[in-house]
Formats: sequence, structure tokens, C-alpha cells
Amino acid sequence: MALGEALDKLAFQGTESSRKDGGACLASAARRAGMPEEALAYIVKADSDDMGAAIDGLNKVSEGDAALLASRSLREDFDACIDKAVLPNGSSPKTQSYVPPKAAAKPVAGKPNLKPAYQVRADQPVNSSIELTKGLVSMFSSYARDESQKKTYAAAGQCLSTLVYNEGFSQEALHFFAGGAPLGTGSIVEHLPNDKDKAIWQSPRFTQGLVDCTTNATPTPMPGP
Repeated sequence: MALGEALDKLAFQGTESSRKDGGACLASAARRAGMPEEALAYIVKADSDDMGAAIDGLNKVSEGDAALLASRSLREDFDACIDKAVLPNGSSPKTQSYVPPKAAAKPVAGKPNLKPAYQVRADQPVNSSIELTKGLVSMFSSYARDESQKKTYAAAGQCLSTLVYNEGFSQEALHFFAGGAPLGTGSIVEHLPNDKDKAIWQSPRFTQGLVDCTTNATPTPMPGP
């Protein structure tokens, strides 16, 4: 299930409403609000039509992401998407052009940082998952809301790199991951080089793998005083 479909089901609470954009508006709103990749992956995996249950479940993964999903600004964006999808053409100005509330843009600051954190030679193929670990930790950590989440990504590094390496991404995509650009905003999938790589990233199996890696990660405890 793609992100748009999962959000569509969640926002419409499983009802068979007239959904004109397949959840594209909802997915755009979630990404624009700064929802990180593992939170989006959790929503896809949960495949829920109960917003409260989804928020509670996400809270076990990240309290900050759960708060964002429950936020008034994102709820207003979702409501605008719902209005756009279900109201007949011409019945409301919202059906003509969707303009998100200004509040939706506040969590996102600036443009993605595409400068690699690590040097990667383009003429040398990535031959092992180990070569991806530091880059993926850097990339995912750039979305972290606090130090605790950064530690979770660090602990999940080997799991993430093994998952990514074994999924069949192109060498160009693997070089991108290995470089570890600290994007910090937007979505990783937007920067993948081709449709095949994007399809792999958004596939149910892969998104579930991302959730499993971050959920099962055990950060190294801080030494006592």
C-alpha cells in the first residue's frame, strides 16, 4: 500500500467516499508538515482507519511524530484535502484550488541539504551494506526531532543498511545513500534517481522494513555518573 492510500483510508476512516486524488493531497500535506520517513512508513504499515489508534501506535515509535500527526495544523490540512475530494465541483471554492494554511509550512525550514556528509567515489560500486551504514544514519538523523531519536537511528544503522542493500536499489541510489546528505526536510524518495528506485522505497515490504529497523533498535544507554 502506498502512502497516499494509507492516509486516504485513515482520513476518510475507511468510508467509500469520492476520493479524487488517491490521497496525493494528504501525502503532500504530511510531507510538507515535516513528517519523517519512519513515521510515514509506520502509517503505511499500520493500514488503519482509526486516527486515534494510529496516533497512539505512532506514539510508541516517536512522541514528537505522534504529536505532529495529532496537531491542529495538519488536521486542518487533512480537512481541506477531504473537502476537496468529497465536495462536488463548484460547491465550494476549496474544490477549485487547494491552498494549504500558512501554519502547515512552519515545521519545515529551508530547503533539503543535498551536500553529502561523506565522500563517495562515483566510479566505484557499493559492494556491501557496511558502506551504507554511516550515510543512512546521517540521512535519517537529519530528520530527528531530539537526541533520543538520533540515538535510535544510530542503533538502527546496520539494520537499515542491510535492508537497503538487499532491496535492489540502483548503484546511483546506493551512492546517494552512502553519501549521507543530511536532507533535514522533505522526503528521501524525492531525491532517488529513477522510478524503479522510488517504487522500491515506497513498496509495502520496504516501508515495513524501515519501521521494523527503527522500532526494534536499542540505543546504547548513557553511562552513569
